[in-house]
Amino acid sequence: MANSTENRIDTVIADANIVAIKAAFISIDTALDGSTASLTEPERTSLFSLDVANKEFATDCLAQGTLLMAKLPPALQTIVSLVQTDLTLNAQTEQIENTQLAPLALKLSDTRRLSGHEAYVGALAIYKMIEAMAGMGIEGFQAAYDVLKPRFAGQGGRPVTPP
Repeated sequence: MANSTENRIDTVIADANIVAIKAAFISIDTALDGSTASLTEPERTSLFSLDVANKEFATDCLAQGTLLMAKLPPALQTIVSLVQTDLTLNAQTEQIENTQLAPLALKLSDTRRLSGHEAYVGALAIYKMIEAMAGMGIEGFQAAYDVLKPRFAGQGGRPVTPP
């Protein structure tokens, strides 16, 4: 924002749309129920991720396991089947995350950042006006200034550069 009067976003989400958005997320969560899992924080940091090299390895192991399925003991046949299911679910969730969730999350994050920035810049303009009016002794502005000035306590002023 070049100045406090420039406002790139000047809207709110209608209450009916908030309700519809929440319902849509509940619907998505319900559709995913049974196909998703929640992890503890230690699990998030300790479990392997399926990066490119690990994914290629897992895919190669699945291919070889599938070729040798008839020669494998039943326990390993089960593991081959489980790896197939896990790779399929991983690909499905990756697609949903990358094509649907990530772009939406970025758009929401950008909108939140922009609206927050514009709110703060506008608030600074209001503050500077109240500060100036209080400095001129205009009635009613000192009390407002006293409420707002603690936000900047201890931050010091900008050094004045002589002309």
